[in-house]
Amino acid sequence: MIIALTGTPGTGKTTVCEIIKEHSQYRKKFSIIDVNRLVLGEKLYTGKDEARDTYEADMDKLEERVKQEIGKKNPGVDVILEGHLSHLLPADAVIVLRAHPVALRKRLGKRKKYSFKKVKENANAEALDVILVESTQRNKNVFEINTTNMNLLAVVKSVISIIEALKQGKTPEEFRPGKINWIEYVEID
Repeated sequence: MIIALTGTPGTGKTTVCEIIKEHSQYRKKFSIIDVNRLVLGEKLYTGKDEARDTYEADMDKLEERVKQEIGKKNPGVDVILEGHLSHLLPADAVIVLRAHPVALRKRLGKRKKYSFKKVKENANAEALDVILVESTQRNKNVFEINTTNMNLLAVVKSVISIIEALKQGKTPEEFRPGKINWIEYVEID
């Protein structure tokens, strides 16, 4: 099974995947592909948006490269595509990590490379459900987890429980999208 673990920067994707990689029980069952590392490390981008301080990923090249990486994995091991672009790649299901825009601002504000403008842009994207909407437009199996007040282990267990339910042919209804609404936190310039 291929799972896209996505979300606005700062929602916990990388940290969740680090725990999965470190935990002996999970390490045997899951293989992580860091989508952002592929884009930057292998220069799979068409250019840089200097104003937004972001790279514009070449999605065709990225998709081809991800297919190559998946092909190298052992059969029976589930693949987690980790990154804020992973929902734009072919996957069996998408898990969107979410965080309240105010909490997200605090988390991103601690990142040295994030300007005030970039923090605000990401918090607004979260409030507007940008990644969730993109995910539901591309995949019918979309789930969301509100990480705002969850401890990290609980987030990891939620991700794993969604994957395990899907593998058993069940739909984890408690994680279906539609329960989170942060539209009032959008900041208009």
